[in-house]
Amino acid sequence: MSPIDEIKSRLDVVEVIEGYIKLKKAGKDYKAPCPFHKEKNPSFFVSPSKQIWHCFSCNIGGDIFSFVQKIEGVEFPESLRILAKKAGVVLKKEDPQIRSQRNILFEICEEAVEYFQKQLEVNKSALEYLNNRGLKSDTIKEFKIGYTNDLWDGLLKHLTEIGYKAQDIEKAGLIVKKENENKYFDRFRSRIMFPLCDLNGQVVGFTGRIFSAQGGPASGGGDPKEVAKYVNTPETIIYNKSYIIYGLDKAKTEIRKQNQCIAVEGQMDLIMCHQAGYKNVIAISGTALTINHLQVLKRYTENLVFSFDADTGGEGATKRAIGLAQQYEFNVKIAILPETEKDPAEIIKQNPEKWKQILENSKPIMDFYFENALNKHKKENLSVDDKREIAKELLLPIKNIVNVVEQAHWLQILAAKLKVEEKTLIEALRRIKSREEGEESPSEHFAERSRIKELEEILLGLALKYPEHLEYLNKNFYDSLLNTEELKKFVKNIKANKIESKEDKFLADYLIFKVEHLNIEETEVLKEMDFCIQELKKNHLKEELVSISLEIRELENQPKAGPPRAENKEELQKLNEKFCKLAEELSELN
Repeated sequence: MSPIDEIKSRLDVVEVIEGYIKLKKAGKDYKAPCPFHKEKNPSFFVSPSKQIWHCFSCNIGGDIFSFVQKIEGVEFPESLRILAKKAGVVLKKEDPQIRSQRNILFEICEEAVEYFQKQLEVNKSALEYLNNRGLKSDTIKEFKIGYTNDLWDGLLKHLTEIGYKAQDIEKAGLIVKKENENKYFDRFRSRIMFPLCDLNGQVVGFTGRIFSAQGGPASGGGDPKEVAKYVNTPETIIYNKSYIIYGLDKAKTEIRKQNQCIAVEGQMDLIMCHQAGYKNVIAISGTALTINHLQVLKRYTENLVFSFDADTGGEGATKRAIGLAQQYEFNVKIAILPETEKDPAEIIKQNPEKWKQILENSKPIMDFYFENALNKHKKENLSVDDKREIAKELLLPIKNIVNVVEQAHWLQILAAKLKVEEKTLIEALRRIKSREEGEESPSEHFAERSRIKELEEILLGLALKYPEHLEYLNKNFYDSLLNTEELKKFVKNIKANKIESKEDKFLADYLIFKVEHLNIEETEVLKEMDFCIQELKKNHLKEELVSISLEIRELENQPKAGPPRAENKEELQKLNEKFCKLAEELSELN
């Protein structure tokens, strides 16, 4: 049995997809809002009997491998590795199908984790620091926290000694090449190391927090102020900071279960939360939150709680992060930390019950913004300047509200508080840019459907589901109408009633599954097939006309010196006649 077949035999499509999104039972199948585009009514269906999935809105689908490829943004070898790990299938490293550049970098990162963990075991000062922060030994192991000493090439030597090339270690972001020299040095030195993982728990990078026996910066001289407190892996082919969320691999199941995600600032905050039993927590700074992060989180919940102190709540970067969440239609709340205790990790260490109360008292985002803005201007009679400042602070959050009814509600409240006409605020709202210039809108990420591909698949699916209509397909359809060689070959097999290979059987199941969910009445099948054929013919004719017109233009634009050659004139006449004939055929179909 091949690794692919073995993985498929061990994994169920519903369980794999439920690792990413919430599914609901729908008859014999399951459904959910599509994770690849924005929608309110579910059009994403999963068939446990056929082990396939399909979105009827953006018209994409496939098996467990194609789903992982799409949702993780990886190629097939990487989806094979991810699912093999889930299934407990061992893949041979020498297999060229999986020994890709990405997998080499994954291996390097895993080796680096082990190296850093061993370094931590022998560094009593670093271990003592983590223990004093409240971390238990089991927690340190669970999050694979490590340490790297202040050697310039400790990790480099270790990795090259076990067979990895310096060029690949550099591509993993772990070493840096000296300018104008063919020499390398470790990127991380004298730091506590926090591995960064993808959704499957695979290490893709690191964050290193500065540490030394004296609690200062790494050795090597220089002003301590010039040494960065944190150093992160740069962008690599396996690490994209716009998609990776620290701790989500461990939190995703609990986030879905509780239907809520709590966002804290730092790694230590998150780790202490998990240790205290709060498993639905992720760590992401306000400046780093992107639309891509929100798309990932939306697979698990629409309820997002930001945890920060009152001062941070007024910062532009944090407001921008919250604004993006509002635009992406999250239900946003704020858990405000006391002014005297701005660190969730310290609160949990001193008094876990207090952290519980802070979360329970979290406020809806607009309540928080209104209280915050109005408390700055506690006057019986607001001046014009006061009103202008309050409006300036609150109109942008109101602008970010997608739901028009909710937006109108807050405009009414603001108008009442400022004692101004609502239409004045509506006019002011129109002038506000809800996003910074040049920034992508969430809607720009939505997948586009391919109408021609959809027509092809519906036609073939109907022919497979209703084999009594195969004769109609044989008489009225020709293979050249299809855009791909795969489908052309498949149609020949359908017409010959030879669906034998694994690939053909899977494709047949997929197409039947698709048409079953279109709810086409049996009496309407021939009519639907005829419509698909006519539309495909129109598309084919249009493509032919474009091709011929290009040929005509090319002949007409040839050098004019001398009289036109007889063969050119004859060719032009043939092309013009063919063009007119096809145009007439297209006109009849329309």
